[in-house]
Amino acid sequence: MNARVHLGVIAVVCTLAAGPVCAETWEPEPEPPFWSQTRKDLLQSGTLTAQPWQFLEALESSRVKAGEYLSGPSKTPVGMEFDAALLIRRQGDESWQVRELRMRALCNQLKLQRRTPDGQWLDYVGRDDTPAKVRWICALPTSG
Repeated sequence: MNARVHLGVIAVVCTLAAGPVCAETWEPEPEPPFWSQTRKDLLQSGTLTAQPWQFLEALESSRVKAGEYLSGPSKTPVGMEFDAALLIRRQGDESWQVRELRMRALCNQLKLQRRTPDGQWLDYVGRDDTPAKVRWICALPTSG
């Protein structure tokens, strides 16, 4: 098979499969029961702000468990702003730490920023899948 035909076959397969590698699409998996219960416990204790949190993803290793959540997306002139929460527990710790922050997705630039306590926006260190996540965030419905 020559290179031109081979590339054409790959393009068709990517289009039909619409897989994450080909189309750079991303969406969160359903919230696992462990994370659902952890979120509910933290909400009930008042450690996590009471609002409808959307599970994004989690990292679980022998040293740390961390879950990322999003809430309250709203459109802005540059993209979408939202509340973010990180639930984290390190090995040996009994309690969860919760870090909440205001973030925004810059839709045209495919990057994330976080707002500092003094109101400035700083680039958020991304990962390889950040552009796909920004696309997903920018496509979220908003209330109002």
